[in-house]
Amino acid sequence: MFQSFPFNTPLIQFGFDTIKQLGPEVEKLGSKRALVITGPTIAKSDILEKATASLKSRSIDFDVNIQGRDTPEPGTHIAEESSRIAKEGNFEVIIGLGGGSILDVAKMASALLTNPGKTRDYFGKEKVTKRGRPTVMIPTTSGTGAEVTKHAIFLDTETHVKKAVASNALLPNVAIVDPSLSVGCPPAVTASSGIDAWIHAAEPYMSKNANPVTDAIGLEAIRIITRWLGPAFADGEDLEARYYMSLGSMMSGLVLNNSGTSLVHAMAYPIGGEYHVPHGVSLCGILIACFESIIVAKPERFARLAEAMGENIEGLSLREASEVALDAMYHLLRSVRLPVCLPDAGITDESKAAKWAPDAHAERRLLTRCVRNLSVSDIEEIYRNAFKPRECMC
Repeated sequence: MFQSFPFNTPLIQFGFDTIKQLGPEVEKLGSKRALVITGPTIAKSDILEKATASLKSRSIDFDVNIQGRDTPEPGTHIAEESSRIAKEGNFEVIIGLGGGSILDVAKMASALLTNPGKTRDYFGKEKVTKRGRPTVMIPTTSGTGAEVTKHAIFLDTETHVKKAVASNALLPNVAIVDPSLSVGCPPAVTASSGIDAWIHAAEPYMSKNANPVTDAIGLEAIRIITRWLGPAFADGEDLEARYYMSLGSMMSGLVLNNSGTSLVHAMAYPIGGEYHVPHGVSLCGILIACFESIIVAKPERFARLAEAMGENIEGLSLREASEVALDAMYHLLRSVRLPVCLPDAGITDESKAAKWAPDAHAERRLLTRCVRNLSVSDIEEIYRNAFKPRECMC
């Protein structure tokens, strides 16, 4: 089978001390005035100072917009407020400095400078028609891969459901991935963001949109994150672990951007919107139940997934190798104190399954990539399975 496919990526600066490239990259974009969007934690750290020092080194005028929010995902109004600030200040480049949500706000704030209306007008696929002001994304966690993707996730404050803006016009101009910026990241954040990155590699690997390039990058990202998430969780100062987690996260973002997530993310959105748990935690609670439900479609891919996670599947049938992959996921989650089912995340009301299933099924942008065609009742069954602890065979 001969595939034709696009592969989209920003210019990437990767490695220790690449934060020093911020000023030069902004200068290349033809700007002398930049808005830095960040969060309160980063604003109090030396990370912001490193970023602004690089801007000053190229005589670039800048201002800092410090975000505040009371939910894990930003509300739609936050991007609109940041865009207003950018417009009134006539900033030529928008810089996102922080975790995935900060980067999402920066992307959308830029887009709203050249596209009319509000954030919710652009929920869905390819609704942003014009590129905004140039953007530079600088992640401070190893998780979402948002620095290299065309996606921005928000909490729709009207429906209390997480929704996505997914448009090529949101793809950043430059991604600066400096592993030193994630040094000292707390264990819980390391774990939840790290597993998010793992899922961003594994789920697109199972997508209908997978291709040879995303397969190669995805499997390598799975290998890297499986190997290094534990050490990064155990010691936030481990430079080698931080380096490889930053690399794995960036690679998984490339896979996500070009093949896309599917069932796990579609089913996580209603949970995150209702319970406001961290994105990585809501994904973990349903991960094994979701993957178990699609083995029937792609057992050979589950076998390769098990191998990428370092498991020995020699002599096993595809079904047996698939079970090994599920057990490896269970072990990875448990090793970094993440939930393996919804009750582990403090979500115990199984009656919610009937409420969430139609909302998840409505996420057609995601579910059209799923390798198994699922009805609303199928999705409700998967939710109910996620309330049951898995009996690990490892």
